[in-house]
Amino acid sequence: MSLQPSIAPRLSVPRLPLRGAAIALLAMLLAAMLAWLATPQLSTGGRQPDLDAMVPKTFGNWRLLPNAMQQVQMSQGVQTSTEQPYDRELMRTYVNDQGEVVMLALAWGERQRQDVKVHRPEVCYPAQGLNVMDLRPGAPLLLPDVAQPVPTVQMLAGNRGQLEAVRYWIRIGDTYGGDGLRARWYILNEGLRGRIPDGILVRVSQRLRTDAEAERAQQLLAGFLSEMTAAVAAADRGVLAR
Repeated sequence: MSLQPSIAPRLSVPRLPLRGAAIALLAMLLAAMLAWLATPQLSTGGRQPDLDAMVPKTFGNWRLLPNAMQQVQMSQGVQTSTEQPYDRELMRTYVNDQGEVVMLALAWGERQRQDVKVHRPEVCYPAQGLNVMDLRPGAPLLLPDVAQPVPTVQMLAGNRGQLEAVRYWIRIGDTYGGDGLRARWYILNEGLRGRIPDGILVRVSQRLRTDAEAERAQQLLAGFLSEMTAAVAAADRGVLAR
């Protein structure tokens, strides 16, 4: 009985038409590009400002008051590092030739997100035992080399032992305000464009004896903010306002 060698059947490999292969390759490239675009990129390019070096210790009629303590901190209620909205903070107290004292607080965060973003003073002050007695929009400030007037908020807060006039602005990316809904909407839209905006709180305050001094204090605080911003180098002003 002769044995014949068995011949294995040949497997046919399907061939994609050239046009189909080109479409498949294009689809893969498009998917890769969309995945890259969907990954948010830091709007600051990873550069963190040196607030201490950026803000002069003396400018105009103002000079640094050494060893002065500020009672109202900026991270009240933050329990973990993941909830911390700030990467850089600066707290200083200045005095002018008339003996008027102004407290400055800057708090900058590289990544503003839906769940972690700059804290508004009207939230921080009550968390530290000071009641908000008055809260209203302040007159927008015209600052050097800043394209738009910067909207501010003025506040009066206190308890039986302390009274403070406060003026501040919050910048998130290229917008201002910092209120919950508006900030969330802006951060969402920036995320859809593949960007993570930075943010900063610029806050100044003055301690008062009576609330009758509040109007005069607000004028002083507005002037301080204008002088301080003008004293910052032009290349660094965009950290404060845009």
